[in-house]
Amino acid sequence: MTRINTDRLISTFCELVKIPSESNNEQDFINYMEKFFKIEGAKTKKDAYGNLVARFAAKNSNSKETIGFVCHADTVKPGVGIKPIVEADRIRSSGDTILAADDKAGIAELIEMIRTAQKHPAVEIIITKCEEIGSFGAINLDYSLINSKMAMVIDTEEVNQIVIGGPTLVTFDVYYKGKPSHAGVAPDKGISSIYAASKAISQLRLGKLDEETTANVGVIQGGEVRNGVPENTKVMAECRCLNHEKALKLADEMEAVFRKAAQEVGTEIKIERNMPLKAYYLPEDSDIVKLCHKALTKNGVDAKAIVLRGGSDATHINTHIPAVVLGAGYREEHSCNEYVLIKEMETITHSMVDLIEGLA
Repeated sequence: MTRINTDRLISTFCELVKIPSESNNEQDFINYMEKFFKIEGAKTKKDAYGNLVARFAAKNSNSKETIGFVCHADTVKPGVGIKPIVEADRIRSSGDTILAADDKAGIAELIEMIRTAQKHPAVEIIITKCEEIGSFGAINLDYSLINSKMAMVIDTEEVNQIVIGGPTLVTFDVYYKGKPSHAGVAPDKGISSIYAASKAISQLRLGKLDEETTANVGVIQGGEVRNGVPENTKVMAECRCLNHEKALKLADEMEAVFRKAAQEVGTEIKIERNMPLKAYYLPEDSDIVKLCHKALTKNGVDAKAIVLRGGSDATHINTHIPAVVLGAGYREEHSCNEYVLIKEMETITHSMVDLIEGLA
């Protein structure tokens, strides 16, 4: 077995997380990665959105295929001034910031994969922007730059899972406009937008509706003063389901509830409805799933194929090429308690080395 250099993997990771790259402010990090990949021998290109594609030529291989790997450059906040602390079994945040293992652990693992592999077909490493705020990098990725016929997205927690499916997500920004009035002197002359919103919310089916469906109201913003009948109220809601048609049916139901409440109370209503994610599913016997399962099994991991109700870059990449999501080994992401397990970093790196060497 080709062995990775764990000390080098850890050092690379710690170097990457010290470079700030909060969402919409990740360009300096992407520029750094472009220079880094060039030093490692890659040819690089950026698309119009600012995503980075690094292409490594085949090594000791006559294969004509190209295999793709995807990570995202951006992090959530607070992601400036990160001080990684290396312990016996993990690397953790100092507690003042996130660690940014989501997703720089994945990037470090792919760097070590390329450095370690003795042979491989052509490899593309794609670094996307703005994943944390809506996968806008993957949505706007210039796929004409991509030669890969399949891709592994290294961007979830545990290495014993292969994510093969995701949900349709429908979002609502609902604006109720009533009629302002003094709540004590002339409440009968006003029309309460908050009342219309609350009436709608009380009639929505929310929470976990079944094993593949959820609905939620996350934000209510309305009113300005205690003693005023509120003119404007905004409601932000969503529904998601692993079944696309079922998600659309639930979304229609929710929209009807929002509109009915406006009609009953007498407010105006405007609804902005969007579908940022569309459900996808890869069969467990598809080539990409079998490749990942074989590589993980070789490294002692009994990986299970799963579907998640969360979104990822893979959702959008799957509209162009098959893509699964694999674990990078981090835990408690999006918090100042974030950490990454060194053993799992080693495992996924070894597994990806075995995968690309097997394709040589």
